[in-house]
Amino acid sequence: MRLYFAPIRGVTLAHYRDLHAKIFGGIDKYYAPFIVTTEPRQAGDILFEDIKPRLNACFKQVVPQLLSNNSQDFNYYASKIQDMGYSEVNWNIGCPFPTVTNKRRGSGLLEDPDFVKKFLSGIDYTDDFRFTVKMRLGFSELDEGIEVTERLNLFPIEDVIIHARTGVQKYGGHVDLEGFDILYKLCRHNVIYNGDIYTQDDLDQIRSAFPKIDTFMIGRGLLRNPFLANQLRGDSIGLSTAKDQIWGFHEEMFTHYTARIPDETYRIGKMKDFWTYLSDLVDPERQFTNEIRRTQTEKDYRILVDKMLSQTKLNF
Repeated sequence: MRLYFAPIRGVTLAHYRDLHAKIFGGIDKYYAPFIVTTEPRQAGDILFEDIKPRLNACFKQVVPQLLSNNSQDFNYYASKIQDMGYSEVNWNIGCPFPTVTNKRRGSGLLEDPDFVKKFLSGIDYTDDFRFTVKMRLGFSELDEGIEVTERLNLFPIEDVIIHARTGVQKYGGHVDLEGFDILYKLCRHNVIYNGDIYTQDDLDQIRSAFPKIDTFMIGRGLLRNPFLANQLRGDSIGLSTAKDQIWGFHEEMFTHYTARIPDETYRIGKMKDFWTYLSDLVDPERQFTNEIRRTQTEKDYRILVDKMLSQTKLNF
C-alpha cells in the first residue's frame, strides 16, 4: 500500500512537508500545492520557491503540481521543474474553488472534455519525466468525468488521481463511490483513490470496494491527524510519545514562523491557523482552541498551548 499526502494550498508548504516527514512519516509522496502557470516570461524564481530542492529536505518524495489551461505554458513550467531534478509533474484539474474554476482552470476544465483533449495533445511527453493528473468526478455531473476520462485514455499518462466528488460539491456532502467506480473501470491508466479517508474503517471500506487499488491520497485526514498514515499501516502509537511529537511539531513550526515573521500579531495568526485542523485531534471540544483564537500576545498564546498539550488525551 502506498499513501500520498494531498496538496492543501497555503498549508502543506515545504517546511510543513519536511516536518511531517521528519516527525511522523508514513507517506510515500507529498504533492506540493499548485503553481499557476502564467506566460513563460513571468515565470520568475519566486513562483518555484516552495519546491526548490534546497528548501525541501524530503525532495525525493515531493511532486510539484501545475494549475494550467495552456499546454505551451505548462510545458515551459514542467521543463523548469524537471531541470530542478524532479521526475514527475501533476496537472491539477480537480481544484473546486470558484476563484480557480471561474478562470477556466482546475475542475472548471472538466466541463469541456474537448479542451482537455486539446491541452493533452500539446504536452511534451518524455520517458524520463512522469505526467500525472488529479481530477474529480466531473465539475457538476458524472457525465463530464466520463468524457474527460475517455480523453485521458488517449494519452501516455502515468497516474490518474480521482477525488470522488464533483467540483461543485467542493468538500461538502459525501464521496460518490458508485461514480468513482464508473471512472475507475473506464480509465486505462493507474488510478489512485482520493476522498474522505479519516480512519481505518474509511480505508477498509475503500479497499473492500476496490481491492485492486493499492495507492490512496489523503488530505484533510492527515491535517487533522498527522499520525494517520502510521495508523493505517498498523503502527501502535502511545499517548506520551504522540504528545511529544505534536509538541515538537508545534515548536518547530513556531520557530520557523518566528524566524520569518517579525510582527507578533501576524506570527500568532499563523499559529492560530496551525490549529485549524489539528484541534480535531488535540482539542475536539474546543476548550482551548477557541480561547487561542482570541489571544493577542505571544505570552498568552504560549500559556494556552502549554495547558492544552499537557491536558489532551488525543482524539485518536
